Amino acid sequence: EDFVQDDFNLTGLGTQVPYYDYALDIILDVETPQDEMLTEQQQELVESAAEVLYGLIHARYILTNRGMQQMLDKYKKGDFGR
Repeated sequence: EDFVQDDFNLTGLGTQVPYYDYALDIILDVETPQDEMLTEQQQELVESAAEVLYGLIHARYILTNRGMQQMLDKYKKGDFGR
């Protein structure tokens, strides 16, 4: 969660993901104010954007030293199957 809350780690993603702010709020489990209610169609687009955004953030995290170390640890423990 610390990685996601650091704006530096999210640089440039706002231009790649539609409804970026809403999508990030979903990932961070932030409530949307009632005066900003979305239509059902918009909500579906936001949820789709959140999935894409999560994947992009995850890919960036895995490329960090800490992310690579965690992946190595998981590999050594056999978390990925054999």
